[in-house]
Amino acid sequence: MNTSSPMTLVDRWSESLRAAGPLPGPGWLQRLRERAVSEFSESGLPNRKTESWKYTPVRAFEKLEPPAFGSDRGVQAVVRPQALLDADCTMVDIANGVLAAPLPEAPNGVSILALAEGMQRYEIQLKRLIEKVDLEGSSNAFAALNTACLEQGLVVHVSENVHAGALLMRWASSAGGASQFQSFRVFLLLEAGAQLDFLEQYQSEETAEKGLNVIIQAELGHGAALGHIRVQSEPESMTLLTSTSIGQTADSRYSYRGFDLGGGMVRHEFEAELNGPRAFADFSGAFVLDNKRHVDNHVSVDHASPDCRSEQFFRGVLGGRSRGVFNGRALIRTGADGSSVRQSNANLLLSELAEMDTKPELEIYADEVEASHGATVGRLDEDAVFYLRTRGLGDDQARRMLTSAFCRAVTERIEDRALAAKVAEMVDSAMPGGLPGNSAGPKAES
Repeated sequence: MNTSSPMTLVDRWSESLRAAGPLPGPGWLQRLRERAVSEFSESGLPNRKTESWKYTPVRAFEKLEPPAFGSDRGVQAVVRPQALLDADCTMVDIANGVLAAPLPEAPNGVSILALAEGMQRYEIQLKRLIEKVDLEGSSNAFAALNTACLEQGLVVHVSENVHAGALLMRWASSAGGASQFQSFRVFLLLEAGAQLDFLEQYQSEETAEKGLNVIIQAELGHGAALGHIRVQSEPESMTLLTSTSIGQTADSRYSYRGFDLGGGMVRHEFEAELNGPRAFADFSGAFVLDNKRHVDNHVSVDHASPDCRSEQFFRGVLGGRSRGVFNGRALIRTGADGSSVRQSNANLLLSELAEMDTKPELEIYADEVEASHGATVGRLDEDAVFYLRTRGLGDDQARRMLTSAFCRAVTERIEDRALAAKVAEMVDSAMPGGLPGNSAGPKAES
C-alpha cells in the first residue's frame, strides 16, 4: 500500500469510521454505509492523476481529524451570521455540521424534517436518491465518505403546486473544538408545480482548521421550480466541499447563483439531469480570491430529452497566489434534438502569481442543436482604466471599480433586488485590497 501522507489519512479515517459502529437507520442504509467505508478505504483520495481533481490538491485535508458522530459536537458556542434576508423567511441553522433543534415551523404544504424523521416519511424516495450516489473510485472519495457518515441531514418536501417561499440555511463553525471534517446531506423534494427558493449562507468566525462535506440532492416534478443561492464567506482555515445533483422532469426549472468570497480550499460539484422536455438548468457563479485561496467549480449537465436548455455563466477575480478552476460540461444525448447550451467563463487576474484553469466542454450527439462556449483569462482593460482616471478617479479606485463591475454581471441575475444589492456589497468588500466606502456584508450575531 502507498504510505504517502494522503493514504495515511485514508487509513486513519477508515479506522475511525469502522470503530464508530453502526449508526441509526434501516438495514439497507447500514449496508450501504459499510460499502461506502470499503470503497473509501480501497480507492483512497483523489490525486493529480485523477482527471477531475488534477488542479485541486487534497493536502488541506491532512490537517483535519476524522468525522465525529452524535449531536454533542454542535452545542459548542457558535457565532451565527446575520441572516442574508431581511424579510421573514424560514430559517434552519447548522452548527459544526449538526442540525440545530428545534426546526422551524413550515408553511402549509411544506415539510422540513431531520433526516431520521424524513426517512420514516419519505423512505422510498430517499432510498432511491441515496443509492444513486456514485461511490466508486478516488474521484468519488468524498461522496463515499459522506455516505459512510450519513447521520446528520435535512429533508424538505414541497407539495404539488405549493409556493414554499424562501428557506435559508445558515452554516457556521465554532472557533474552538476539534479540527474535524464533518458531513451533512440535504434532500429537496419538489412535487409537480411546486416552487422553492433555497438559500445557503456559509459564514463562520475565524476558526482553527475545519472541514465540511455537503451533498445536496434535489428532485423536481413536472413544472417545479427551484431557485438556489449560495453565498460563502468562510475564513481561510475552512475547507468546504459541496456536491449538488438535480433530477429534472418536463418543464422544470433550476437556477443557481453562487458567490465564493472566502474559504481556504473550496470545491463545488454540480450535476443536472434534464429528463423531460423543456427542462431548464441555469448556473451562474462569481468567485473573488486573494492570498492562497482555492475555488473549484465543476458543472455537468446531461441533456437527455428534447427541447431542453442549460446555461453556465461564471466570473472569477483572482489576486495574490490564489487559484481558480472551472470545468463546465454539457452532454446532449441522441434524441435530445432542439437542445440549447450556452457556456461562458471569464476571469480577471490581478496578480502575476494568481492562476486560473478553465475548460468548457460540449459533447453533442443530436441534431438541430444550439450550442456556444467561451473562456477567457486576462487583465483589466487599460483603456477603460485610463477613461475613468480622466473622470477624476485615482488609478487604484478606477481598477477596483472596473473589477467590481465585472462581477455585477452575476449579482444582477438575482431576482430579489434587495438581496442582490446586499450580495453585491459583499462581493465588493471581498475584492483584493477592499473597496472604499463599502461595508463588509452581514455582521455576526451571537
